[in-house]
Amino acid sequence: MEKSSIPDRTTSLRHFMTIVFKRLWIIAVVALLALAAGSMKVLRTPDYYRAQSKLLLERDPELEKALLLRVSSSGRTGEASYSYTQESEIMTSRPVLESVIRALKLYSYADTTIYKTQLERGIAMQEAVIEVSSRLSISPSPDPNIIKVRYKSTDPQLAADVVNVIVEHYINYRFTIFSDDQSIAFLDRQMEETAQRLNDLTQRRADFQKDGTLYSPDREGQLLFNRLSDYEDRADAVRLDRISKESRLRALRNLVNNGSYDELPAIDMGEDNVRTKGIFELKDQLRTLEYERDYLRQKYTDSYVEVQDKNAEIKALTNRINDGIIEYVTVLESSITALSNEESILRRSVTNIRTEIRSLSGKELELQKLSRGITENEELYSVLIKQREEARLSQSKKEMVVRVKVISPAVVPIDPVATNRPLKLMMVLFFGIFAGISLAFFIDFFDHSFKNAEDVQRYLDLDTLASIRSF
Repeated sequence: MEKSSIPDRTTSLRHFMTIVFKRLWIIAVVALLALAAGSMKVLRTPDYYRAQSKLLLERDPELEKALLLRVSSSGRTGEASYSYTQESEIMTSRPVLESVIRALKLYSYADTTIYKTQLERGIAMQEAVIEVSSRLSISPSPDPNIIKVRYKSTDPQLAADVVNVIVEHYINYRFTIFSDDQSIAFLDRQMEETAQRLNDLTQRRADFQKDGTLYSPDREGQLLFNRLSDYEDRADAVRLDRISKESRLRALRNLVNNGSYDELPAIDMGEDNVRTKGIFELKDQLRTLEYERDYLRQKYTDSYVEVQDKNAEIKALTNRINDGIIEYVTVLESSITALSNEESILRRSVTNIRTEIRSLSGKELELQKLSRGITENEELYSVLIKQREEARLSQSKKEMVVRVKVISPAVVPIDPVATNRPLKLMMVLFFGIFAGISLAFFIDFFDHSFKNAEDVQRYLDLDTLASIRSF
């Protein structure tokens, strides 16, 4: 009878025990090998020390109302709770971990002998951040307002240092995120300068009034002030017009000197666009002729009659444009001269009016200037105070709605983290025994030899007279 036709053996407890005792040496070898490998792994694993720090996330629901009403908070509420998720994300953020790595020099990512390029140093820093993050754990305590910061390392001193530095840099980075120091500092500087000007003007007015009571300006003085304002406004307008035309004149002269009119449309002609409309039309015609000439050049040489005709037309049109620009430049120069004369006349008029005002009542004018300056600076100071208060309230709400306090800094751990080595070895031994038994049954499954007389009678259906034990 072939082995393939042999029926499956019965699975009795006696059969199992027979296989176990028969293959006991295999089970023992596998179990011992597994135990040896596991022991080597477990015993060679270094001891890890875990340092821990506790932080209090304090959130007072009455704090926002206290900040807005400018009163003291009535106290801490016992039911205040705050999810540690946001703070955990800030603590494990890349800026915090990178600053810790740099502060403690955990990895030589900046060593140019190892990492020569910026890309290599960036990759090394990223790997260092991943390594530190894998050893860092942040978890809540039974009180939701308290979180635990833990770091595991083979060096107990390093573990404590890392936890304390992480907490320190986390608090600093958190302040950087929620603070608005630049706006407040700018407003403080503006308030300081405004207060200084206000004090100076107030002191000058007080000194100015020591000589006696000043009379109020009459109608003539008011008219002089109005005339002064009108003349100054007109002089400023004439000056701006003159500067604009001088800039336009310089640009046109550069075009004439260079002989190129490509930048002509980019020049702002202002109110003279109507006057220069013909020049722009000639410029468009010139561009069309140049395009037609270039198109002919693709087919013919420069000696071709039509190409020469186009060149002649372009030259004639260029001369017309040049003449038109020169004519406009002449007109512009005359206009600038007229504006300069008008500005000079207006400036002299302003000077004369100022002389009249000083002769009319120099003290009254000075007093009005001082009073107006004081009023303007007082209004500006009030606006700055309001803006600074709004910025301060905004910053206070961001920073103080959740206040972070260190209630238990990390100390150097004395005992390593419990590794449960006996339990691990027992698990390895159990796994080895299980693997050995499985291997024994696997071998027996493919072993089709007869073990005793009962197997012959069961599988071959033959009567057995006797059996002789093998020695």
